[in-house]
Amino acid sequence: MGKIGSCGPMNCCGTKRINSLNRSGREERKGADSVETVIYLIRHGETVWNRERRVQGHQNLDLSKEGMKQARRLGDYLRDWNIDAVYSSDLKRACRTAESVARPKGLEVQPLVQLRERNLGEWEGLKLAEVERRYPGDWKEIWNRGGKYGIEKAENTQRRMMDQIQRLAEKHLSQTIVVVSHGGSINAVLEAVSGGIYGPGKSRIRNTGISRLVYHSEKGWRVERVSITGHLDGSVATSIASHFSNQQG
Repeated sequence: MGKIGSCGPMNCCGTKRINSLNRSGREERKGADSVETVIYLIRHGETVWNRERRVQGHQNLDLSKEGMKQARRLGDYLRDWNIDAVYSSDLKRACRTAESVARPKGLEVQPLVQLRERNLGEWEGLKLAEVERRYPGDWKEIWNRGGKYGIEKAENTQRRMMDQIQRLAEKHLSQTIVVVSHGGSINAVLEAVSGGIYGPGKSRIRNTGISRLVYHSEKGWRVERVSITGHLDGSVATSIASHFSNQQG
């Protein structure tokens, strides 16, 4: 496992219907078992490279001004929710975002290297348009599969992410936790737990988008919502709660 510690200034490193979601973020479900873990899987706020459409991968960028604003709105939105622990990728952009959730609750961010974005090797720092120009014949296949030019294989990204998410889910049974990660890595998890309903090329994970996953110790995983961003446009009242309550199983 990766090193776990606080994120300080020097260490930043199948769906199912539910009845409703209360203001605290707790699901209100008749006959709910007490052996579930709720995970809010959240992408980091915007960076300058996001705006420039550059490949980031393991590059350790901080949030842009807009990204800091997004993180603050996320923190305000989740302020009154019952959250038991906050985990994050150890990269700055994720850690800073996680801090906005953890700090108002008196929690420490616990950074984990396994929650990093996919390593994108030689492509990191290039604009997406430049990647297409330099690798016209096979860039799509390499992007989807990896294994060349120092790019992490997609299956390896999914394996390390799921191994870590599974450990956290089992550790926090009957609790609610926040995990802040990256777009590609989050989509890898969504693909695994949804059986391919969501994932790369199917679900767009926006900056500070909130996805809700539930792990049941006997029944396994389900995805209840993907990349909700009502906190960014002011539609908080019609974001997560209404989407979850209308989710069909």
